[in-house]
Amino acid sequence: MRESDQITVREMFHRAARWFPNHEAAVDETTRYTYRELLDSVQRCAALYHELGVRKGDRVALMLYPSTVHCIALFAAFELGALPAALHVRETAKALAPMVDRLSPRVLVYDAAMEEKAAELVDLCPVVTGSVRARSSVPAEGHPEAKAVAEIPGDLKGYTMDFEPMPVYESDPAAIVLSSGTTGIPKGIVHTNSTLTNGARGGVYNYNGLKPSDSLLNIFTTSFVAWYNASLPFFNVGGKLIFRSKWDPKGYLEAVQEEKATVAFLVPTMWRMLFAQGADSGEYDLSSIKLAAFAGEVMDPTTLQRIQKSISPHLMQIYGTTELGASAGAVAFEEDMIGDKLASVGKPMLNADIRIIEPGGTRHDEYPIGQSGEVIIRGPSVASLVWNDPAVARKIFEPDGANTWWHSGDMGHLDEDGYLYLEGRVDDMIISGGINIMPARVEDVLLAHPDVAEVAVVGIPDAEWGQRVKAFVVSQGPALSNQDLDRFMKESELADYQRPRVYDFVEGLPRTATGKIDRRALRERTQP
Repeated sequence: MRESDQITVREMFHRAARWFPNHEAAVDETTRYTYRELLDSVQRCAALYHELGVRKGDRVALMLYPSTVHCIALFAAFELGALPAALHVRETAKALAPMVDRLSPRVLVYDAAMEEKAAELVDLCPVVTGSVRARSSVPAEGHPEAKAVAEIPGDLKGYTMDFEPMPVYESDPAAIVLSSGTTGIPKGIVHTNSTLTNGARGGVYNYNGLKPSDSLLNIFTTSFVAWYNASLPFFNVGGKLIFRSKWDPKGYLEAVQEEKATVAFLVPTMWRMLFAQGADSGEYDLSSIKLAAFAGEVMDPTTLQRIQKSISPHLMQIYGTTELGASAGAVAFEEDMIGDKLASVGKPMLNADIRIIEPGGTRHDEYPIGQSGEVIIRGPSVASLVWNDPAVARKIFEPDGANTWWHSGDMGHLDEDGYLYLEGRVDDMIISGGINIMPARVEDVLLAHPDVAEVAVVGIPDAEWGQRVKAFVVSQGPALSNQDLDRFMKESELADYQRPRVYDFVEGLPRTATGKIDRRALRERTQP
């Protein structure tokens, strides 16, 4: 197949610029770009990379906040067929160094607000032979002695792409997206041009049909796949992306009002923060929002009702991960979020499939409807490679002809209507006396107590039963005791073996970088 027949990320962006040159493409606190302007800056940045020795297949490490300059740096790598890899910006240089060594990037592009961290990282990683400083709306650190070759976007006018970049094909690796694991070096999930563009197309379906007039305020950190899943569908149709360097509920509401964003996509915790800020008070004009979306956790009914009443009647929920992209996983719309279905994460996305299998088994070890097991997923945006770690790839990806099944490590079940219900991680499953106990079921019952604000259940070692159930509880209102909760649980529908035997009252629960409860950290608290 000829390159011109290939649908790649580069071609996708070029087409948007060709057909919607005057549409606004990317906006942040200080800068605005049309598609024509953004493409020009991208190609000039690609020329800068090329001068620094970047060629097709080379890695470009990005240490940038959400901004228009991040878009320039990212798509400049796509322009050359290089592989962008966005680093977790909250980590220290020492924590990032092992991942950077594994990536072996030719160039590090860093925000000027992280000058000191970038200098330390380059010192720790001799594999980085070039640096580019990026100026966003975040105030820069004062290090005039820093030795960056060039600064973007300010110096881009001095560069011209006076060469033809190498051909890029659908099957070529396009980007390395880092997992958000809590221990060790993050996995570098390799997405191809095919998986990213299929994700962009599938995302248009997930967003209930996007148009060039649509826009989104993307609050997701640049290193997470959520940034791609949120952004690429809009770039695919010639829509507008709005960026803010940090999360701020008041600033978010003001930006939605000012930019007339048509889609609001947040995690449930952020939605609750918006309402605490007065999102439904009438102070802000949010009438432009046509679709309210969320991901990361199941939405509570109260917040869901407030969204439908005051923001938009049209809803979308996503279950996805770094490995899945935006055209695999599960999606639910407002018609799915009623009754018992509210506890589900929806049905398979466009052209995707979901199976429930025996934990640790293969796609052939499928469980019947209603039985809990490990969730595996296939679809056109599922990755199949892990950068520089084929052994890990063999554990989580299972080939199936032209398709790939991803083994999620999540426990769940499908109901008779095809809705997926998640029940925690396989690793979180508690085995007491040979019986499997899923924390989510126990947590749901505990959360029904009016004085329980948050709870997390884990298994702790037990000499007689192998494991026993322990609950970490954040209380609200009157002081709770072990006896109070034990009495409450005895009156519940849970079986005796499922009830916690130990309660630990804490001020808060540890969370991962993506806001999920860090059960590993809780289990470590129980170690002798």
